[in-house]
Amino acid sequence: MKKQYNAAIPMRDGLILRADLYFPEEGACFPTILVRTPYDKTEYTQTPRYTSPDLYTASGYAVVVQDCRGTGESEGHYQPWLMDAEDGYDTVEWVAAQEWSNGKVGMMGSSNLGATQLLAASMRPPHLTCICPAGTSAGFPFFKNGVMDLAGTAIWYMQQAVRTSRRAGMEPEALARLAQKMKELSDRVEEQLPCLPLRDIPFAHVEDVQMDRFFLEYLDHIEEVAYWTKLHMPADLRAIEVPTLWIMNWYDHLAKTVLEGYHTMKSACVPSAQDNLYLYFGPWRIYGGVEGSDAGACLPGDPTGQPVWGIGKRLSEILLSWFDFWLKGEDSSFNREQHVLVHTLGEEARWRYEAAWPLPETVFTRFYLSSCKGANTFHGDGRLTKEQPKTELPDSYEYDPKHPVPSKSGLVINPKDSLIQDQTEVEARRDVLVYTTEVLEERMEITGPVTAKLWASTDGPDTDFAVKLVDVHPDGTPYNLTEGIVRARFRNGWDRPELLIPGAVYEYEIDLGGIGIVLGKGHAIRIEIASSNFPKWDRNLNTGHAVGQDAETRIAKQKIYHDAEHPSHVVLPVIPAKQ
Repeated sequence: MKKQYNAAIPMRDGLILRADLYFPEEGACFPTILVRTPYDKTEYTQTPRYTSPDLYTASGYAVVVQDCRGTGESEGHYQPWLMDAEDGYDTVEWVAAQEWSNGKVGMMGSSNLGATQLLAASMRPPHLTCICPAGTSAGFPFFKNGVMDLAGTAIWYMQQAVRTSRRAGMEPEALARLAQKMKELSDRVEEQLPCLPLRDIPFAHVEDVQMDRFFLEYLDHIEEVAYWTKLHMPADLRAIEVPTLWIMNWYDHLAKTVLEGYHTMKSACVPSAQDNLYLYFGPWRIYGGVEGSDAGACLPGDPTGQPVWGIGKRLSEILLSWFDFWLKGEDSSFNREQHVLVHTLGEEARWRYEAAWPLPETVFTRFYLSSCKGANTFHGDGRLTKEQPKTELPDSYEYDPKHPVPSKSGLVINPKDSLIQDQTEVEARRDVLVYTTEVLEERMEITGPVTAKLWASTDGPDTDFAVKLVDVHPDGTPYNLTEGIVRARFRNGWDRPELLIPGAVYEYEIDLGGIGIVLGKGHAIRIEIASSNFPKWDRNLNTGHAVGQDAETRIAKQKIYHDAEHPSHVVLPVIPAKQ
């Protein structure tokens, strides 16, 4: 593999962004794979991974790894996503014009490196041929329905503070002190996250950080659509015209946004882009340089110990096949009508191709909430049933922001805990409602998008409602599958905040993302309802005040209705057993 470091790539405003170039040993004119990263291009190649340049140069590709504006060796000021659309366009066209390029450019990368693909593709550079964003978000990744992904945002901010300060040329001793300080704060991040007001959180006020304090900016502008539009967030997926492969694993913190992005493109892109749209969901770990092995590996944290790989599908093999098809014109698995590859979890872990998402044979089935004496805790009598409710009293609980329901799942960036966790501790709380089906008498496959519709009231101007889908094993132990949350003031959309009338009943639709699992005989399906999931999501203080600005809290009295007029339910994507 031949290398060229810090190649200068001019942008439309005259700034120079730097990239490392990797070439095959033989040949002179190559299809090219572009990676744009805000994480320092030298870090990108330090650990062998499914995107390692040598993997692709060995297969006849040139690889370009570029530092985004204001990061690594690139000039300019770092502000996440601000110029990634324009810079991506300019970089693609520069690559295509080089004598070592055959004019066909593909892009790859996960997380923020996926967002840079989507932003570039939305500008339609003529020589961009295909993209494959993995584990990423087309919108702003640290907010969902106006609720901040608090743990993820905190960790990411601290990581970027050190990287950008290194790039800014801090004196070695000062940089070492900053890095040590951020490491100490990162190691104790759970101690900081309960800080009120949220904008006083310690890591956001560390001196000598050489970048904008964007954590505080995000809090200040959370309800200002114009601020996010300036950042090109969300990316205009409807404008993308090139073949796109979305990649994700079920338990990733951005899995939900991958499904949203796929759905947007499938429904709103030009027909050629819709025809060449792919979605692959597997048990991969797509961060940290590890992609797993071909056989026998379990999804990290899987308490059952069941193998989830089925037939091996390495990400490296999938990506090489993708680029071979679109950049070289070679036949591959992508030359087929079935554009969805799904790996189911649970009793029948296996891969299979499908024609579309949701799966064409899906039977969307409503399971209604029901109770007689009350659904509080797993000791209550909350039930999930296919029978529509008639006359039932609502379930009630009190939500105290000073004592939030803890996050018992690994749905954060770089989770310290297992992705799959025992929910018994959560379900023992009085401020958690628990609804469970009868024990399954035969296998049931649930593969597809999951939504919940709740009718609820609170006695204040604002609050949150969080829903979790749970698999109850035959021994009674509950394990998380997927989850969602909504902030009441944003029930009509992030761009239309509206406080509540205390005591009024409102309808809430909550996106729980998707799952693919086969539940065996003896299992049961459960729903948990609460008003917090902390520190995965920031706490609603129930006051209606601006997010993050003060420390005032109030206890909210919540009611979840399940009667004929307010038939609260969850919609599960049931896949009929093949005869």
